[in-house]
Amino acid sequence: RMQRAEESAINLDPLSARSALFAYWRGLAICAAGGKYSRLCSALPHLTPQERLCIYSLALHLRLFGDGHYRSGTFQNDLAKNLRNVALPATGVPLSVFCSCRPLALLFAWLLLPLAALVAAVRRPSSGGGSLGGAFASSLLSDWSWFHYWRLNCVLASYHALATSDPGYGLEDSLLSLARACGEPSRNLPRALPEPSP
Repeated sequence: RMQRAEESAINLDPLSARSALFAYWRGLAICAAGGKYSRLCSALPHLTPQERLCIYSLALHLRLFGDGHYRSGTFQNDLAKNLRNVALPATGVPLSVFCSCRPLALLFAWLLLPLAALVAAVRRPSSGGGSLGGAFASSLLSDWSWFHYWRLNCVLASYHALATSDPGYGLEDSLLSLARACGEPSRNLPRALPEPSP
């Protein structure tokens, strides 16, 4: 039954590559500009909830980019720290490179992510119903790996911390936790530890 629901999405459309790309771009534009998930649902009703969530969570990364973060100063800093050991497949280029500034992050989301999805589709065209267009649509919007779930967890935790100002998120700050455990005022601890030498 779940397989049938997934097949009813854009993935089996003969023009699925173009449909998926335009839906992705339209959804990204709506959400990155502050549009709510409900607006995305009404603008792209032909997408599955999973496909809309993929777009919305990526756009949320862009919206939170310069906002405060409970552990790293800004969401941008947290992304750069978390993605420094994750490379764009087959390139060796760390994803943290695309977190250096908002325009580069937008470029990555707008162009490079669809290009990476195309490369993935060419390497395994059978994942989208046998066609290259279907494989591209699947790679861009619905192939959820550990990385997608991890990214979703990061952005939702950051968004929740920002929206609620819950002091419990301070427990994820290792220095603050150490200070509390040792009975030291956190102002006595360095805020930034040097990066390890390669």
